[in-house]
Amino acid sequence: MIKLNPAILLYLTALILYACSIFFENQNLELFCRPIIIPTVYYFYFTCVRGRINYLFTISILSFFIGEILFLISQTDFLIPGLICYLLPYFIVTFFLCQDFLFYLKKKEYKVNSLSFYIIFLLLLYLVYNSLFFVIESPKIEFSIYILFGILLFFMGIISFLIQFNFNNRTILFMGLMVISFVVSDLFFVFSTRMRDVIALQMINLITQQLSYFLYAGYFIYRSRYKVYGNRNASKAKVNLLKIK
Repeated sequence: MIKLNPAILLYLTALILYACSIFFENQNLELFCRPIIIPTVYYFYFTCVRGRINYLFTISILSFFIGEILFLISQTDFLIPGLICYLLPYFIVTFFLCQDFLFYLKKKEYKVNSLSFYIIFLLLLYLVYNSLFFVIESPKIEFSIYILFGILLFFMGIISFLIQFNFNNRTILFMGLMVISFVVSDLFFVFSTRMRDVIALQMINLITQQLSYFLYAGYFIYRSRYKVYGNRNASKAKVNLLKIK
């Protein structure tokens, strides 16, 4: 029998209710379930690391949460502050990815002779360019923030996929899924802001965004088990996302 971690169960329940609130355009349900998601993810992280938290990770999660609350109150009125709150964690995530890049570089040199890597490189470049072109008529401050989003997402994508092509473990798996979720959610955020009447775009944006928080936590939990900040103890390296009995 598979027994879900209680935090994950609450997260999945809130995520499903949130998806329903978007589909049925029920603001009361959204007000109830959306603020639950990030605290649940952080509680899951807190229990997995047994209280030995990373402060940069905590700051990034808090910034995500503030951005969620601002957009929940009014995305139109708090667009710039909300975008800044979402942007700050991207700097922190990029910092973590650069640390990982240097850590794995000590093991062996990266090989970039794979055709898949160059396809990903061109695809990311294409997506960033077209997304920025899509919002080119935005006010200068807003457009400048979008440019920073594009640059950070591009570098996150390149670093994560470069590591993915050369190494393989659970940390890297969550890393890749996390970056993909960031890219997809932000891409559809741009689309949904310009085509507000298309519910499908909003759902893809918001669901992948909420999913990215869990993947980010999963990435950092597994990351903390590897020798990035200290020695790895193999006997304590198990993280129970699912407890199987």
